Amino acid sequence: MKAVAFSNNDIAVAAWTFGGRIKDCLGFAIYRIDVKAGTETCLPALATFPGQDASANRTTAQDPIQKFYWKDVYAKRGGSYRYRIVPMSGKPGALVAMSIGALTTNIVQLTPAYGVLSAYFNRGILATQATAKALHSDGDLEAMKTELLRRIADPTDRLRIDLAGDMVKAMTALPLEAAAGTGKLWCSLYEFEDTQLIASLDAVAGRANLILSNMPGTVDGEKTDDTYAAERQKAKDAGVQVVDRMMPGGHIGHNKFTILDEGGAKAVQFGSTNWTDRALCAQSNNTVIARSPKLAAAYLDYWNALKADTEAGDGKGKQDAALRSADGGGPVVVELEDGSATVDVWFSPNTPKARARSHVHEATPPDLQEVFDLIAAARQAVLFVAFEPGEPSVIDAIGAAQKANPSLFVRGTVTVARAAEDFAIAIKGDAKGDSTGKPLPSGERIPVDYRVIPAEGIKDPIGVWEKELNSAGFAVTHSKFIVIDPFSDGCVVITGSHNLGFQASYNNDENMAIIKGHRALAEAYAANALDIYDHYAWRWWLATKPDTAWASLGIDDHWQNSYFDAAGRPVSPELGFWLASSPSADALPTPAAFAPVSREEPALHEIRQRHSAKRAARHHER
Repeated sequence: MKAVAFSNNDIAVAAWTFGGRIKDCLGFAIYRIDVKAGTETCLPALATFPGQDASANRTTAQDPIQKFYWKDVYAKRGGSYRYRIVPMSGKPGALVAMSIGALTTNIVQLTPAYGVLSAYFNRGILATQATAKALHSDGDLEAMKTELLRRIADPTDRLRIDLAGDMVKAMTALPLEAAAGTGKLWCSLYEFEDTQLIASLDAVAGRANLILSNMPGTVDGEKTDDTYAAERQKAKDAGVQVVDRMMPGGHIGHNKFTILDEGGAKAVQFGSTNWTDRALCAQSNNTVIARSPKLAAAYLDYWNALKADTEAGDGKGKQDAALRSADGGGPVVVELEDGSATVDVWFSPNTPKARARSHVHEATPPDLQEVFDLIAAARQAVLFVAFEPGEPSVIDAIGAAQKANPSLFVRGTVTVARAAEDFAIAIKGDAKGDSTGKPLPSGERIPVDYRVIPAEGIKDPIGVWEKELNSAGFAVTHSKFIVIDPFSDGCVVITGSHNLGFQASYNNDENMAIIKGHRALAEAYAANALDIYDHYAWRWWLATKPDTAWASLGIDDHWQNSYFDAAGRPVSPELGFWLASSPSADALPTPAAFAPVSREEPALHEIRQRHSAKRAARHHER
């Protein structure tokens, strides 16, 4: 029997096992123990037994969790918690705790800080019942979208604050630090619209240097190659030193990073989050702040290479031989200063030439070759969130890894359905999942496999569930990250602006950080990946198989059939994944009531010791 918990800056995740099937168990009540306050709260219930009203303030002691994994989206950021898991029996409406006792997890802290690296995730999932109710539109999706866009553009609006979470804090951290002192900023950005973020850059005035690429789009009903031309000019007028990097068709300057320079590069912020209110609030995104002079210096070298390439092209992004050669000679390998991890950082474009019209016999870009090799070597799990990776991409590599190792736990969420279809083809052999190889009839879609799903909200009201706004544009899951074997010392987190496909490496300005061996960071990303997948999984089942999709709690212990066979042996890949898991710190010391909350301690201490031993061994070999 075991119970473990993991967390990031936004949510906590608990998972447990009682060693097998529990006779007469109707599910689990979950209690959050606030370690600093010494209080215990039963988590809210999100589902009921058949025939019961989904009234407010119901808890999991009344409507238990019929799973072995749950996420706490109500925990407060900065808090420190344990979770107590109580098996429940009896009858719907009259549940009692079972005599076999409860399990209690390790302590987790909802913090972005993991030593040198801090990781942030927003709450940009629009397809929630809470958001549907907040938009006051009675199911009119266009009205919902209009109200949403108005509210998330206002930095003081409660809905914007809730959806953005800590992301505004993360994106403005380095600009505000520079403004408070004498530091300089070096930014490379693609989308440039959010007034709150731009104001933080303007505050640095003449000490801010911005490479701003163009983005084709429509403004006031007119097509343009530079959607943010007005914001570009305003930044120049405010004193920001703007380098206009105008990219040709088929190429984009897709970076989104900021470097803090205080007599030298000191820190860098990078990830998937563009400088728009939609990116902050209406898409799933992530960002990392690395307070690593070595990593920041690598990004600054790349910034200077982009500037030189722009100047050589008289303001156009030529992506000439010098830039491609420098990027293709990567990765820049950085051992983080606190010994917590090694980072292989890649920049794009990193192929000798741009992508040809014919994609036959394309060479795999060097950055993706490293990623593909890491995926192929996965032993425990591959978890990911992606937008539109294109073809070929990591989807093909993940499908091949799943096919080669059926026990590998794979879960992924994408915006574009074609990416999910590519995974299904990769593991089944062809579009119909059989050996005929015949194409699908016109208009018929490739059947998606449940392990990699497109992100979709509830399209039509069902029971107490209201229609949900799924997006405020095209992107739903805009993050681009992969987590490999998160509960092992060989864990890997891959993140950045790179869309994880060939197009990004061949034709775009991109950055990709491959972070190796950082258990705490891998757990944070795993929690986010499973949070997003879990949110959309039921909605996907509802859309694809409405007659068999789960609708209410089971009234007896048969809900466990999907987890165990008749002999009580585990058959669920999800349960197997959690059975094999262990947090990087089995327990953390009880934090003082007013002490800064950090999860750095003993997990990173152990990581530092391992890395010190590795460095000593390499030195001895030389």
